[in-house]
Amino acid sequence: MAKKLSRHAFTTFWDVHAWAGVIGGLLLYVMFLTGGIALFRKQLEVWEEPLAQQRSSVEQAGLQATLDLGLAAAGTAPEEIWFDLPAGGLGAARLAYSSQGEAVSSWVHEGLVPEREWLSAFLYRLHFLQHRVTGVWLFYTAGLLSVALLLALATGVLIHLKDLVRQLHQFRPDKARRVLWSDMHKVLGVMGLPFQLVYAYTGAFLVFVGSLVPVFTGPVFGGDAGRADRAVCGVPFVDLPARGAPARGLSLDELMARARAAEPRLAPEGFYLRHHGLDSGTVDIRGAIEGVPFGRGVVRLRAIDGAVVARDAPGAEGARSGVFRWIYGLHFADFGGATLRVVFFVLALATCATILTGNWIWLARREARRERLGNRLLARLTVGFGAGTFVAIAALFLASRAFPLDWSRRGAAEELTFVGVLGLCITWALAAREGGRLWWQQLGLAGLLLLPVPALAARWSAAGLFGAGPKVGAVVAVDVALLLTAAALCASAWALRRATSRPAVQLLMTRRAPPSLAHGGAGLVARRQAAPHG
Repeated sequence: MAKKLSRHAFTTFWDVHAWAGVIGGLLLYVMFLTGGIALFRKQLEVWEEPLAQQRSSVEQAGLQATLDLGLAAAGTAPEEIWFDLPAGGLGAARLAYSSQGEAVSSWVHEGLVPEREWLSAFLYRLHFLQHRVTGVWLFYTAGLLSVALLLALATGVLIHLKDLVRQLHQFRPDKARRVLWSDMHKVLGVMGLPFQLVYAYTGAFLVFVGSLVPVFTGPVFGGDAGRADRAVCGVPFVDLPARGAPARGLSLDELMARARAAEPRLAPEGFYLRHHGLDSGTVDIRGAIEGVPFGRGVVRLRAIDGAVVARDAPGAEGARSGVFRWIYGLHFADFGGATLRVVFFVLALATCATILTGNWIWLARREARRERLGNRLLARLTVGFGAGTFVAIAALFLASRAFPLDWSRRGAAEELTFVGVLGLCITWALAAREGGRLWWQQLGLAGLLLLPVPALAARWSAAGLFGAGPKVGAVVAVDVALLLTAAALCASAWALRRATSRPAVQLLMTRRAPPSLAHGGAGLVARRQAAPHG
């Protein structure tokens, strides 16, 4: 039996647990919800872009011919080029480079087609709070939130260690609201504890590892930045050669054959070319290592003669540690297939519910002080973020199928749609007179916005559920998932509306609901005037 904590230790751990959860909870909620969706990023990339649903022409034309076509259409010779191959025999190759300080990404299809759909990339970056407008400071905020989550999980386990097994199954829905929320918080928290620990730790590691490497370069690697890069990343990025003279190197097809000879297990997925067309040029060929759990590899070749400069693969000398590979693979769920990703998605939703119920427990413990601005604000923000994020994501999907496909401002308009709708939902929550209705109203709105998306998708794609052409599995799967999600949101809204319409619940909510932010002062004055004197 676990030893019971002293009263001082219990109080201290509880305060740390509660404050860590409340301060970072709502942003962590958004991160886990969008992270659950980002688990299916590859499927979303095929669903959102019609070019990704066509048969690939790279195998017929060849790698070098496809790259030359893209560079000729770009009309530039950039110092760094990222050339990604289509996966599974579907889609066009992707060419990315920097031009005048701006990142350019295009599909190589009869020339170049600018990358026009940002939905999957935006949700993926939102998971770790990174955007080109905000730079890296929000990205590091996401790392700090991961550390705060680790602290909340550790203190939560210490608080409930003596009865952790009982709280795994104790659920009393017939009790008062505070008991119900407490049981939900504990049951979902204990069930999802391994999942949450893995994602909190690996998320913090991936954010801060790049910043920590320079700190240890001096004392650990004797100031050799190349050795530090090799230890962490497998290949150095600081000792690449300077620009050289123009020279004709080997073709990408020949270089890929050399890379496969150096690492037969490598399944190439993309190329990183530096100093293309010069005698100093290098080519990194990266991809999965077949037959190895979490196996990722990079082979760096000299472009002019195909000599191997560096090789990062499991078992190779100087390759990055297996710990790093496992951290990366666990965080991105590079194992288990679609079934495990569905399980992880459900666990991500359970984590979101754990965060929200934590806020409700916090507010329930301060029932007598809910007239205070801070508590009223937290109550309404919990609804605004909790339900409003679903509305914003649904609006993003709707906008992605409604906006013209070749509109040059399409991607930015999609992002503004998400931010604008989320802001409106939060404003709605702050201004509403009665908070009890907000949940079913906003969840119902999210379901209604999401419902027509699969049908609208047929405007740009014939490969989906409602398309008239040959079906593509990833496109049909996303359409079906959207319909099921819309149905689940509408059903949840209907159930919540029925629950909040019961006379007993209405009376309870009327007695306990905090005044709105807009009328909080007037409501408090009225109660004080009506209270008996003395």
